[in-house]
Amino acid sequence: MKIPCARSTRPVLAALCLMGLVACTANVSTHGHVLNPDDLAQIQPGVTNREEVARLLGSPSTVGTFDQERWFYISQRNEVMSFYKADITKQDVVAIDFDGNGVVSDVHTHGLEMAQAIQPDPNKTRTLGNELTFVQQVLGNIGRFNAPDLKQPRNGGGF
Repeated sequence: MKIPCARSTRPVLAALCLMGLVACTANVSTHGHVLNPDDLAQIQPGVTNREEVARLLGSPSTVGTFDQERWFYISQRNEVMSFYKADITKQDVVAIDFDGNGVVSDVHTHGLEMAQAIQPDPNKTRTLGNELTFVQQVLGNIGRFNAPDLKQPRNGGGF
């Protein structure tokens, strides 16, 4: 026995299979400062100065917090499969140290293998602000939303 609409369902099934395959493709994004290896190879400790580094590599992603003589160039590649959490598949950190005269003293390159996940301790890591209970939040808003004073002009003073 033949099903009369079998021919018309083939394109629909093929389209559904194709959509299923496309949905499984990872969404890849790159963030940060991706360096050209040839440009990085031109950085020579004891020879290259800060201006040449900026010309070759551009401005750094960040400068050292405690040591202003250290520049960091950071890049990261992420892949997301449909609705799952993003996975970091590649990370490059290049640290360039300068001496007191602004000449490169050292170049360090680190990959994803050096990355460490940290969990801040909420009991020891201070944050700005107050932790309020629900009741404190509700009572704290009483009086904040007053009706506009009709005696004052609405244009901000009218000087």
